[in-house]
Amino acid sequence: MAMTPRGGFDWAAAGRASLRCLCLAAALTPLAAQNDRPPAEALASLQERGRLIALYLQAVDKAADLLKAQGSGASPSGRTVVIPDREGWRVIYVGDSSRDLAASGMVRKGLSIVAETTFSPDAGQLGTLGLASPPRAASATIQSYVRSLEQAEIATIGRPEGGRPLLEAVVREKDATFTVYVISQQKEGSERDVAAGMGGSVLFGRDFMVRIAASGRQVLSVEKLHDRNTSMSLQPRAPGTPLLHEHDQGDLPAPTDVALVLRHRVLAPLLVLTPRFMFRIDAEGAVTWLGPNPNSKPATSQGAGPASPGRADAP
Repeated sequence: MAMTPRGGFDWAAAGRASLRCLCLAAALTPLAAQNDRPPAEALASLQERGRLIALYLQAVDKAADLLKAQGSGASPSGRTVVIPDREGWRVIYVGDSSRDLAASGMVRKGLSIVAETTFSPDAGQLGTLGLASPPRAASATIQSYVRSLEQAEIATIGRPEGGRPLLEAVVREKDATFTVYVISQQKEGSERDVAAGMGGSVLFGRDFMVRIAASGRQVLSVEKLHDRNTSMSLQPRAPGTPLLHEHDQGDLPAPTDVALVLRHRVLAPLLVLTPRFMFRIDAEGAVTWLGPNPNSKPATSQGAGPASPGRADAP
């Protein structure tokens, strides 16, 4: 038994021992069993979607800092949306036009653009902040993005695993529908105690993938991406020492797993165990299949496991 110098149980040492056993068992798995592996296309799609979610969250974070630093003259903004396209990513601060346009005598209700900038996904940097004075009416496309986020929040906020604070990313698919990823960072009492003991942590497990119609007004489906909640320590570890994250259902990690590793790179390498397979997510968001799960077990339900990350052909 792994003990601390004071005689307590050493959870870190026990975790490292468990990981060594898993890796040894994987190495001893017959080669014939390793022919049953996830398609390379599925892993590529997972990586791409996870990176897209992480970039969206990064753009929103940086946009909030930029508005705080340079937007003292801006009208109030209730939400920020990021619209990726091949010519550059637009970052749009959206307000309520029924309030913002009242001073100009306009009576049109809806959403308005109060400020705008750009985001370079390659450099991870924002462009110049442009204030809209007076605010101008948001286009139908922008309004559909905003409404899809609103509908996803309504669909998940009241669920046991929902709740603020939220991380959100919306992707428009090739068929014009939306996929919204809602990641709740609300911690229950026991989870707060664990996080406090870790000296900083990030919560995995309270996340949903919500499909929204092209109008942004109709929820098509809501899928929970995890079956259990896990607080992952953000404290530095010995180089190469992985953290362990388990899925009870589904064959692949969730795209939000990739996004959270990219958002908190100290989590890498993250070892993900699904009922059938083992994976590693590195600091660049690459997902590597390590082999069959040596403790393979049947999924208890097919309905709640991590779903496909979305369409890989989305922009």
